[in-house]
Amino acid sequence: MKVFITGATGLVGSFICRELLSKGHSIRAVKRNTSKMTLVEDVANQIEWVIGDMRDSQFLHGALEGMDVVIHGAAIISFDKRFEDRMYKTNVLGTADLVNACLKVGVKKFMHISSVAAIGRKPDQKFIDENDRWEGTKFDSIYARSKYLQELEVWRGAEEGLSVKIVNPSIILGPGLWGEGGSTATFKYAYDEKGFHPEGTVNFVDVRDVAKAVVKLVESDIEGERFVLNAGTLRYKDFFGKIATAFGKKPPTKQVKPWMLSLAVAFEWLRSRFTGKEAMITSDSAILSRANFHFKNDKIIKALDFEFTPIEESISWTISELRKKYPL
Repeated sequence: MKVFITGATGLVGSFICRELLSKGHSIRAVKRNTSKMTLVEDVANQIEWVIGDMRDSQFLHGALEGMDVVIHGAAIISFDKRFEDRMYKTNVLGTADLVNACLKVGVKKFMHISSVAAIGRKPDQKFIDENDRWEGTKFDSIYARSKYLQELEVWRGAEEGLSVKIVNPSIILGPGLWGEGGSTATFKYAYDEKGFHPEGTVNFVDVRDVAKAVVKLVESDIEGERFVLNAGTLRYKDFFGKIATAFGKKPPTKQVKPWMLSLAVAFEWLRSRFTGKEAMITSDSAILSRANFHFKNDKIIKALDFEFTPIEESISWTISELRKKYPL
């Protein structure tokens, strides 16, 4: 198949590219002039790159010409309300433009990489699956809202003729860019021997599993479905503890108290306003850090006879790959 992919230079996109290439598919990927190629440099010469603005319809029409399928993974992640408008323009309006271009050019298959954040979460709810619907509760952040609205554009495309599939991964574990945020920040937190851990739970999935599931679904006849991609759920204490132990570091032992979170949110608000940088802890992320949800994976296991990588293996592999790139 001829596959067009957005977000190819990111952690998830880079592994999807490797999986597609291993299956003999050809790839055309979009990037900006300023895109870092670090995560995809080992396969970059096997990919046809197009440079342009995803909001430019003329560029999109040309870039999509001759493609069999689109895998859409590009998105902005933020919990800072100052970035809400930018995130909406990229995640929602950008997806609408891409869907419209696919319909215009005649691309038939559209694989959308969403997030478990786009699935509704309600107070006192423990288990969540693909049947749960968005209700806009306190557990739904500005990022979650953008992903939910993004999905609505994809489903709108399905109504207009696209063959649509959506995956909703939880926190993705893998060797990303050290010290530059993203899910790899969880590994840096443990490596830096931070003493505190949130009181809630974390859902996680190996980036290689996400890539395998995406490509298997693209190759399948399944359409009009969404699938949660989640390997398991752990208390934050145990999650960070496993990573710290694998690094040979001291695990966090102190639980963050609600008053500490309130102070952290206030401090981050002030720091971000003085520096102009994004706030790392917000009221949205503080609420989520205390939540206890488990995203069920039964549907993808049944549909593809899928097996998820155990957390210990994901952690060991990620650390091994990070140590190859960084002096850890």
